[in-house]
Amino acid sequence: MTNTNFSELERLKHPPRYLPGLDGLRAISVMGIIIYHLNVQWLSGGFLGVDTFFVISGYLITSLLLFEYENYGRIDLISFWLKRFKRLIPAMLFVVLFSVIYVVMFETEILKEIKGDAVAALIYISNWWYIFQDIDYFDQFKPMPLKHLWSLAVEEQFYIFYPLVLWAFLKIFKNKKWVLITFFVISIFSALWMFYLSMPDANNSRTYFGTDTRLQTLLLGVIFAFIWPAFKLKANPAKTSRMFIDTLGMIALVALLTLFVTVNEQQFWLYQGGFYAISLLTLIIIASVVQPKGLVAKAMGNPFFLYIGKRSYSLYLWHFVIITFVHKNFVAGQYPYYVYIIDVVLTMIMAEISYRYIETPFRRYGMRAFYMKEARLLSLVRTVLILVAVVIVGLVLAGKLDYFAKQEQKMTEYKTEKKETQKEEKPPVEKPQEKEEAFDPSKLSPLFIGDSLTVGMGYYLDEHYETPTIDAQVGRSISDALNVAPNYASYNREGQVVVIQIGTNGDFNKEQIEALVKAYDKADVYLVNTTVPRDYRSHVNNLLEETAKKYKHVTLVDWYSVGVGHTEYFAYDGIHLEHPGIQRLVEELDKHIKENQSKS
Repeated sequence: MTNTNFSELERLKHPPRYLPGLDGLRAISVMGIIIYHLNVQWLSGGFLGVDTFFVISGYLITSLLLFEYENYGRIDLISFWLKRFKRLIPAMLFVVLFSVIYVVMFETEILKEIKGDAVAALIYISNWWYIFQDIDYFDQFKPMPLKHLWSLAVEEQFYIFYPLVLWAFLKIFKNKKWVLITFFVISIFSALWMFYLSMPDANNSRTYFGTDTRLQTLLLGVIFAFIWPAFKLKANPAKTSRMFIDTLGMIALVALLTLFVTVNEQQFWLYQGGFYAISLLTLIIIASVVQPKGLVAKAMGNPFFLYIGKRSYSLYLWHFVIITFVHKNFVAGQYPYYVYIIDVVLTMIMAEISYRYIETPFRRYGMRAFYMKEARLLSLVRTVLILVAVVIVGLVLAGKLDYFAKQEQKMTEYKTEKKETQKEEKPPVEKPQEKEEAFDPSKLSPLFIGDSLTVGMGYYLDEHYETPTIDAQVGRSISDALNVAPNYASYNREGQVVVIQIGTNGDFNKEQIEALVKAYDKADVYLVNTTVPRDYRSHVNNLLEETAKKYKHVTLVDWYSVGVGHTEYFAYDGIHLEHPGIQRLVEELDKHIKENQSKS
């Protein structure tokens, strides 16, 4: 708590030394996150990169603070906080302002939402803001370009309070062993608190976003800085110990990458100690990448990883903003491959601008970056580049390029034509050439149990069917549907049509779907499968198909096969339907009802 200059400490060469391996680990983490957000099915566990960042942050910050305390007997908290301010806020302010301006210009329908998100981001409470708004991080159906900033809020809250706590503990406990034990106990409590709060088959965003539940990961990095201090390791470790650490590091790295590929956000074990275990794997990797003269450290410090790792903060800031705005112009799950190229190129451009002309100057010079003589030319270049980038991004994202404009025009004409036809003509009635063709499904009184897809179809179902009963809710899971089913026990009768549309909001198992269809074992049950662009889609659709084959009273409505390739059916999220899609789905349902009627 004196005049020790924290930023100067990071420039010292011996010690502390630069740790290129950590930048390599940052590179792997941010690439995993970006790929996950580009297309979750490519890397379903890429979101675990956030946990890797948390561990690195706890480890590196503690290493620097301990080095300062051991060399000077104190910690300059003011200098530390100012350095964090210069490092983090300018670049984030840039991306938040860009996002708000872009929304005002081109995406006004989400203006109300982004106002609150922007304020929460700027004061670093995004995670709690989303908790109180009951936002599901893994729900990608609604455009929220700043949602990824929740993790920066967790880190900044940690940066504000942790150094003060560390300084107090170092003063209270003369033996560092007790400091270490105290942090370990707190990390266990954090993991147990996550375990207690989380529930299977439910929205666990409270536990995913919470600083209290995420503290476990950050504190494991803190603890490891006491055990394996990067700036106190031997410059020439013994060959046997170096090989041993390298071997463990490679095994842990392979294991982590395997988890990136195989894990998904629906797996409940993550909340039952899984995040803790994955963080322990990260510690082993850190041990190998900070080890002097280690093979893993050398491999992770390659030029490509260093380039990405040094820009990992800017890449993280920009990637989700770009992806959200670009993907909004297409149907989720049906993106042409060039869209991903646009995502990556624009992300790299904006991240490079941010890193070179925002992040680096402010990190080095603080507010003086605006007034230094050598900064004037850079300021001009910065302004021009930003304006060019805004124009290019605006053109691409606002749908002003020919391709997008034509697609929008085509969809508008299609909708207008359909609506006019619907007003002028009565629903076509085919001539009853055969007895079974005289059956009219629209005269039925079906029961619909579904989620937000059914909610969006409600107006048309009311018009199309004589007296439908619709019980639909946004965010409904199969557990919710099982709770609702007993309310309609009277519909379990012969000849009754029951339509179940479930699977948008999460995976389920064989027992759950079979229990749901058994609740209507006397009725004719129609299961509508899903187009949700998530990694669990195949499993959900396979279960629905297997259930339809197993039970005679159950029929599969294969909406996935019908809808694929028809972007005009869907809203941008690839799930919810535009009017043509609603008409087509009901048409498909009626077809199956007619077929079953002809068999009876």
